[in-house]
Amino acid sequence: MHKFFDKLNEDIIKIREEVFIKEQEFNNEFDEIDENSLLILYYYNENPVATARLYEDLENKNEYFIGRVAVLKDYRKYGIGKEIIEILEEKVIKLGGNKIKLSAQKEVERFYKKCGFRRIGDIYYDEWCPHIKMVKDL
Repeated sequence: MHKFFDKLNEDIIKIREEVFIKEQEFNNEFDEIDENSLLILYYYNENPVATARLYEDLENKNEYFIGRVAVLKDYRKYGIGKEIIEILEEKVIKLGGNKIKLSAQKEVERFYKKCGFRRIGDIYYDEWCPHIKMVKDL
């Protein structure tokens, strides 16, 4: 089960803090993009276990970004990340979008390729972590 929100809530904050700040040691987890994003909260057995955000590319009509995809460690390998991506793809199509872009940590490139994304550009660093840009046409 999942729900959409137009602002951060306690469960979304807890999941992102656990995954990005505690587990991966990022410093700058929350930003102004959250204020203009559609946020998804995914539940497993009624427990909030994953989240992501979706926002419009203001420079390119009908294109959207997915970001901050986070699944709590104990719930990985259940297909939750893939399901979140599929839900967000459906949402983008309903909104009239035809392309999704994202910035992925290099270590999860394979996951996004399995979801149909392709790599564009070179590796770059966000804080200390190597990232790549990826895109999927819908």
